[in-house]
Amino acid sequence: MNSEKLRILQMIKDGALSPEEGLDLIDALDSSATPMISSLSGKAPQALPQGEPSDEADDETPPAKKPRWLHIQVHDGEDNKNVNIKIPISLARFAGKFIPNDAKKEMKEQGIDLDLEGLMDMLEKEGRQDLVEVNEGEGKTVRIFTR
Repeated sequence: MNSEKLRILQMIKDGALSPEEGLDLIDALDSSATPMISSLSGKAPQALPQGEPSDEADDETPPAKKPRWLHIQVHDGEDNKNVNIKIPISLARFAGKFIPNDAKKEMKEQGIDLDLEGLMDMLEKEGRQDLVEVNEGEGKTVRIFTR
């Protein structure tokens, strides 16, 4: 068993995490066997790893299927630079629990009601979908989606 999993188990034993939170984190560690962040300079976007659905298969995916990944893709056509970020949704859900209360309070004072738990629930309920796509001429695009 690797050291990350042992630390999670120790945190459960110490009461810092619930068993459910620990399981979510272990699932996120297990599902992140593929690289989560890749930066490509001057290259075309890489194909998705084996086992991941391609964009063509997305239309055939039933919307009720629970997404496992949050994808963020940025393409700067001018410099031909691409950034692909792939985050397990269970890790995003778990990481939200570590946002300091002071930061949450400050965001709320500025009109930002950060409900990450509700957002993650909505993402899982709605199924796989495109969330944001911005095209800014000259080949610059930003795309955020779940799969």
